[in-house]
Amino acid sequence: MFTKVLAAGTLLGLSGSALAQNLHAAFAQPSLDRWMYPFNQTPGRETLAPSFGAILQTGFDDRDAQFIVGFNSGGQVPAGLGAASYHLVSARLTVVVMNDLQVRYDESWDSVTSLYDVGDPQYVADTDAGRPIEVFAAGYRNGQSLAGFIETSPFGGAPINSPAEGARNVFAATIDENGVATDVSRQVRLRFDAMPLAIGTTTDVAPGDLIPAGTVITFDLLACNAEVGRHFASSLNAGKINLVGTSLEPASGGPGGGTGDPTYPVFSTKEGTPGYTATLTLDVRVGEAADFDGDGTVDFFDYDAFVAAFEAGDPSADFDQDCTVDFFDYDAFVVEFIG
Repeated sequence: MFTKVLAAGTLLGLSGSALAQNLHAAFAQPSLDRWMYPFNQTPGRETLAPSFGAILQTGFDDRDAQFIVGFNSGGQVPAGLGAASYHLVSARLTVVVMNDLQVRYDESWDSVTSLYDVGDPQYVADTDAGRPIEVFAAGYRNGQSLAGFIETSPFGGAPINSPAEGARNVFAATIDENGVATDVSRQVRLRFDAMPLAIGTTTDVAPGDLIPAGTVITFDLLACNAEVGRHFASSLNAGKINLVGTSLEPASGGPGGGTGDPTYPVFSTKEGTPGYTATLTLDVRVGEAADFDGDGTVDFFDYDAFVAAFEAGDPSADFDQDCTVDFFDYDAFVVEFIG
């Protein structure tokens, strides 16, 4: 137990007015969704969005068919306050698999080394069935941006290799602390691993089993993941959140694609079956980081609320967002509080 009385005597006089609030936002369907595939003839209007790979196939991205979902957040979370004003507490994205008993459920991350040719000296066999469904941040090129991209925007520019390799204007990406986006669409041939913002899970199917149509896949995007926090902070500041669902499951047959029955997931879009669209829910603290209780004032009540969460090991007390509640979080909160 911390000596709260001593802390109160030291800190209570530091209170000040700071507009802040704790918000819960829920989006029943995307404001945009797009099957990002080079041969999609009806961009933004399709009812289904398959996601598959074309592994090591020249002319195509390894992550060949991607699913972009976007949400206009400004109506529920005020935009334009500066990225530092948005402190994500939790976020959950859901998508619905629409093809029946064709996809093996894999809840674990797979290294790209398991997709190398079996004769490659760095090849490491995958130890479980299937490929995970992953969600990444959206990256942009060729003049496209979060503000300007709409679901009917052009797919891409000039390819690295014809017909479409390395060309897509919006792509699954990792984004570093400087805001630099790295396209993960060609990561197998470029031989690098990448961690998604989250891996899709379900409690309705056992790992390795086939996924029935209508199964909801859930992505819990951890606020303690620094990339998640940065992506949502910048997106909420802009008033739009774009995410990219993707799978490296080959389009059909063989290690890179070929003949055979499809084993990749197919998702419903907002133009598809009602009630089966992607959804997003999130909790966010908007304003001063030290206004822990979100009442618009930084005062001892915030300190008291933080200590209570800290002592309970509540994830909301992970103030430094390293996925561990420890004394570093306490120190970080006090520094912010005093400041």
